[in-house]
This record gives sequence, C-alpha cells and structure tokens, in this order.
Amino acid sequence: MFQLLGRLAVVDGGGRAINVRAAKQQAILAVLMLRPGGVVSVDRLMTELWPDEPPATARASLQTYVYRLRRALAPLAAHGVSLTTLENGYTLVVPDRAVDIRAFEQRFTRGSEALIAGSPAVAAGLLREALNMWHGPLAPEIDVETVRRERRRLDAVHLTASELWVEAELRLGLHNWVIPELERLVEAHPFRESLWEMLLRALAGRGRRAEALAAYRRMRDILSTELGIEPADSLRRQHQEILRGAPL
Repeated sequence: MFQLLGRLAVVDGGGRAINVRAAKQQAILAVLMLRPGGVVSVDRLMTELWPDEPPATARASLQTYVYRLRRALAPLAAHGVSLTTLENGYTLVVPDRAVDIRAFEQRFTRGSEALIAGSPAVAAGLLREALNMWHGPLAPEIDVETVRRERRRLDAVHLTASELWVEAELRLGLHNWVIPELERLVEAHPFRESLWEMLLRALAGRGRRAEALAAYRRMRDILSTELGIEPADSLRRQHQEILRGAPL
C-alpha cells in the first residue's frame, strides 16, 4: 500500500490511489514511514520541514498537515495502519507487508544469507524479487534530511543486491545471462572494481577472452586517468590468468 522506491505513492486495499499530494504532507509521511512505530517529535518534524528557520506558524501548520494526513490514511485503518499522537510527537504504524522498502530489504537479507549458505539458486530468486521491487531511488521528489540520508543508504543496498544477484547467477553457470547487466553496472559505477572482476569472470567463463582482455584495458585506463591508480592485485592476477587461458 505504501511505495517509497520511486515516487511516493499510497493505495488502499483495492488498489485505489490515496491522495497525498501536498509536498509537506508527503515529507511528513515519508519521515514517519522511515521510523516505523517510533515517535518522531514535533521539533524533529519542524526541523525537517523548515531546516533554516521555522516560521512563527510552524507548529500550527504542522498540526494541520498531520490532521489532513490522518484523514487521508483513515481508509487504511482496517489494514492495521494508524497515525497516532504520542507524547510530543507522532507515530505511524504500518504492517511490514504494506511497505515496499521493508519487503525489499527482507528479500535482500534472505538472499544474502542464502548465498553465504551455499544456495545460489535460492539466493538468485530472492535477490531478483528484491531488484524487481526497485522503481528508482527513494522518493526523489522529497528533499528533507531523513529521506536524503535513507536514500543514500538504500542506493548502496540496491547496488549490493545487484552484485550479489550477479554472483549467484555466475555460481549457477549463467555467465551470458549476466553480462549485459554487468556492462550496465560498470558504466554506472566505473570505479567499483568488484563489478569489473565479475565482468571479466563472466566473459572469460564463456570463452570470450578477447572481450575480457579489452574490458580489463578499459578498466585500467579509467582508473589510471580518473584516479591515478592501478587495478587491485586480485584484478591484475585475474588478468594474468586470462592471458594464460587458465579457467576462472
């Protein structure tokens, strides 16, 4: 019912959109959703909404925004959703199953654990489910500190999920399947050597030795030109193994 991966969206149990369009209401909702079940103080919310200097009417305005948000979310009460005033703040209770970021992280965690446990097929399935939930960075239209911080964290989790999914597929011998994804990832993250290592392994594993060597040269040129460094020792050893035609 609550989508934060990509633009913020809320729908009821029947799939009908719930209107939360005002920018400050969206910001309040996002901050509360990122603190599930925890109390977010009025002062914290005012700092999020007015980071420079809150106007004299800030507290009254915040109360109005929360009142309107509570009314908008009222149809979800039957599904266990509640926005409550507690102490000097507010708390939003939403079942885990109803929030996409929680489902995303649960599958990511289970997929990571399955890979560590030596079950690449299970890991690949769970990690692919997580990646399919990703519709873009966390609520990119909302510009408050809590959301910006969580957006950076989830971007890193998403990249790690992509890497682990590729690793699981490689362990299953599906080298050709992941090469296009690896090409996309190294373009987006050219300084992340772990991605280049997997790309070299995937290309060499399919007998595409010349392409693997070309990819290594491309990576080395990027690192040298942009950062003034050489590839890590493990990558240089991998390069030598490809030159010798050794199995990776």
